[in-house]
Amino acid sequence: MKYFYFILLLSLSCVLHSQSNSNQHKIIDSLINIVDTYNDDFEKIRVLTSNAGQLRYSKDTRVLIDKAIKISKANNDNKQYANSYYSLGNFFFYNSQLDSSDYYLDKSITYVNDETMPFLRATSLMTKSGIYIKQGNVPLALATALDSKQALDKIDTLKLDESQQRKFKGESSVLNNLLANFYNQMEEFDKASVYYDNAYEASLALKAYINAGIIISNKGDMLLNQGYNQKALEHFEEGKKFKEKGKAPLRFLMSSYLNIGNAHSKLKNYEEALSNLNEAHNYYEKAGITENLTIAKNYLGNLFIETENYDLAIKNCNEAKDIALKVGNIELTSQACECLAKAYKAAGKYDLALENYELYTKTNDSIFNEKNIKKQTQQEMQYEFNKTEELNAAALQAKEKQSKLYSYLAALGLLLVLVLSFFFYKNKKQSIKLSKQKKLLEASVDEKNILLKETHHRVKNSFQIVSSLLYLQSENVEDKEAKIAIKEAENRVRSMVLIHQRLYNKDELIGINTKDYFNDLVTDIFESHQFKTQPISYELDIEPLVLDIETTTPIGLILNELIVNTLKHAFNEVTEESKIHIEFYKQDENLILKVIDNGKGFEGEIKNTSFGITLMKALSKKLKASLNYQSEMQKGTTATLIITKYKLL
Repeated sequence: MKYFYFILLLSLSCVLHSQSNSNQHKIIDSLINIVDTYNDDFEKIRVLTSNAGQLRYSKDTRVLIDKAIKISKANNDNKQYANSYYSLGNFFFYNSQLDSSDYYLDKSITYVNDETMPFLRATSLMTKSGIYIKQGNVPLALATALDSKQALDKIDTLKLDESQQRKFKGESSVLNNLLANFYNQMEEFDKASVYYDNAYEASLALKAYINAGIIISNKGDMLLNQGYNQKALEHFEEGKKFKEKGKAPLRFLMSSYLNIGNAHSKLKNYEEALSNLNEAHNYYEKAGITENLTIAKNYLGNLFIETENYDLAIKNCNEAKDIALKVGNIELTSQACECLAKAYKAAGKYDLALENYELYTKTNDSIFNEKNIKKQTQQEMQYEFNKTEELNAAALQAKEKQSKLYSYLAALGLLLVLVLSFFFYKNKKQSIKLSKQKKLLEASVDEKNILLKETHHRVKNSFQIVSSLLYLQSENVEDKEAKIAIKEAENRVRSMVLIHQRLYNKDELIGINTKDYFNDLVTDIFESHQFKTQPISYELDIEPLVLDIETTTPIGLILNELIVNTLKHAFNEVTEESKIHIEFYKQDENLILKVIDNGKGFEGEIKNTSFGITLMKALSKKLKASLNYQSEMQKGTTATLIITKYKLL
């Protein structure tokens, strides 16, 4: 049951008892009436979204979330937007609308302030990891989970109050459980067991009994995969007891009935298995919980194969297959096809057995290719579980790995440029045609925007995976120069991620606001390169211009190189007066970018030997720009980029 525990991992929170539909309507109406009496708009949103979660994001709770979004729009408040869109993303996740969930979680993240909302980025990324698991994209799911851990690692726990400290420990426990699930799927059971145990003990220490019940059930599922059926049954039964102790809702208890029934089936205790599976099946069917209902039907189908009741086996597995295909769940489709192949073969219907076996093989290959997944994920997993292993060997190989990473990055960048060029060319050609067909303009514009959004979304996800790989590599390198070099490569990728993230989440699909983009880019650069005790302060004076992506990308990369070079070379000793000033504005027919520092200055000319200088020269040529330096010893340096080729929107 590899897939099932990924559905549960995001449910480790305090919950209400399950309610009937009529009771839920009354609760929701009552909540709306109570919330309308509040004066504090953020408190209104907190009550609306938290209760939507406690009611497990049933379809009736959409009215609560819509009201929260309406309040956010009226106030145009980023904190309110972030929480409201996060709740809407979770609503779509629990109702199996994965593309919508991904879109609104990304939208929530764009409004997150890590100082005032320390946990929201991490929890949003955890939900996104669950989305990619459901879609069968294990590498992206793992990269996103590691991004979530990185967001948690950045939180200054000394600034947290007692309730926030407890939440931090709970979120860390959830991540341990999530990463243990990845190891389970990779069949590295010893490592998975260690981190299940860590997550389980942390939940018990917090007296989070529902969490503990879910985690020990996940470990039971791992034991079941290994063939330890009796031990798995004991874990499932213990998980059920903890859920009951924590007064978990009926939906959570039903997952225990499902697990226990499956374990009894494998132990050939068919009477107990049928009783538990029917209990879960009937509940899921009545509640309309389609994915869990599909799992129950698959388990029943396999049980009926064991008891030689092939007609019922075929009936249940066919129903499971229809539901899984309807919701687009690849893994459950695979399981249903495997069940049907066995049932039809046993019933002597060999054509149908072969048809379903072929579909099972295709879907199973698309879910998880063990060799490929291990090759792609083993290095990432070292970030969490094996930081200290073979550090000396990693330091000796740092330069070689750095060179390889640059090669991969260059190849990926070239591929992405070609893809983008193709789509831009296609869209430009289509626009000329559309100008002659005025009656079709409105419908075609919508189609073009969807295509371009998807392009930016896919490009952004690809860059995020590269950024995660670079971040993980830097964690394993002790040599300071190598670490800085990798951080520079990560910042170059990040400058491009920010562009496509903004294009994906904003209404303007082809233009970048320089003020917003440069603010985010400079903040990222300074956060990742402040290795000294006394941080260097900086000021930004950016004129808000809207430039096209082909102008913004090289300017962002050049700005990244100029700031990094200044941080590395301008100051021997950093004092409170050490400062970097960044200006960007339009003057006559040119764009001017300046990076000014009050550091030690230099004499002579800049050497052209480094990769960064070579990169800036190539990018300047693309912009038909000149890059000049004015420097005076002990009085600082001014780097000025004068750009003549650009597109202002």
